Amino acid sequence: MSGTSLLEALAGYDSPTLSNAIEAFGLRGMEAGFCGWSTPRLVGGPRPVVGRAVTATMGSCRPVADREARTALYEAVAAVGEPVVVVVADRDEQPCHGAFLGEIQATLLSRLGAVAIVTNGAVRDLGQLRAMGFTAFAGGTSVSRACAHLLEVNVEVDLDGLSIAPGDVLHGDEHGLLLVPEEVLGSLPAVADSIIAAEQAVLAWAASEEFSTEEILDRLAAVKSAARAAASPSRGET
Repeated sequence: MSGTSLLEALAGYDSPTLSNAIEAFGLRGMEAGFCGWSTPRLVGGPRPVVGRAVTATMGSCRPVADREARTALYEAVAAVGEPVVVVVADRDEQPCHGAFLGEIQATLLSRLGAVAIVTNGAVRDLGQLRAMGFTAFAGGTSVSRACAHLLEVNVEVDLDGLSIAPGDVLHGDEHGLLLVPEEVLGSLPAVADSIIAAEQAVLAWAASEEFSTEEILDRLAAVKSAARAAASPSRGET
């Protein structure tokens, strides 16, 4: 399966299911690998978005010439060849003063291959973003771009405790944003499918006459066991 096809396949799963699937591989702590509450999805369609990160930093409280940095961003997005999630870390002392992304930037970035932006800063033109199907995870909104300018492009950034490097695979929906480890990328669909099947079995049991409080913990443990069993043959594969 090609890289783009694999990313499209992952878009068929919600982020909590993929989070559970990643946990089955034991690659990181269960408390890590995702953005917290400060970067919610403000605009987005019915399906999750998946893409490779192109990163940048910005400020908006004073005017700074950024022609070179903007050109570098556009070129970096165009060069990926797969769906892109643009990640912009607002470096201002008080983020969200000015919005880097609105209708125009979203249109240009979308034309170059971007499907979403993630920022602890602000966005604007929510109605237009919604109409064009561009997803935005953001710390807030701003009526103005103020002096929005880019500082650096393709550098590692930190958003709400999540370290994101250029090229990282990001998956997000209404629940938030998740970093997908590259080493298990191809194995996740099978593990996610096993989790979905195991959870459906629990739900069917909960709705049946066989339901009993004594079995709850064992039934829940069976879901984790199914996920780990599905992940075990794939450990270490890319």
